[in-house]
Amino acid sequence: MKLTLDHTQRLNLHALLGAQRTDVGSIRAIWSIQDRVALDADEETAVEVQREVVAGQDRVVWNPALSIQAKEFEFTDAEVARIKTALQSWDSYGAGVDRNWLEPLLRSLFSTELR
Repeated sequence: MKLTLDHTQRLNLHALLGAQRTDVGSIRAIWSIQDRVALDADEETAVEVQREVVAGQDRVVWNPALSIQAKEFEFTDAEVARIKTALQSWDSYGAGVDRNWLEPLLRSLFSTELR
């Protein structure tokens, strides 16, 4: 499956996948997805990515006024299943805050299930 992801989707998906609790084999598969969707150094600079620790938790922030071109990624069926599982198990949806990046991703991944 091909997905076109903007930098906000890539950063949030990377974080969401990183929060998964699973076995070592699955973690390695998740790392593979994270490595592909991660922003490179130039992309991070372009959106002013900063890493910080808040209440003992790593957090990535960026300048929302800046953007970079969306990028297309191809995922195997197994990778899509992992992404779907991560999205379905996430319990921190913010209806307003996350909608901009989450709704298009959900529409792409779950379009056949929503019909």
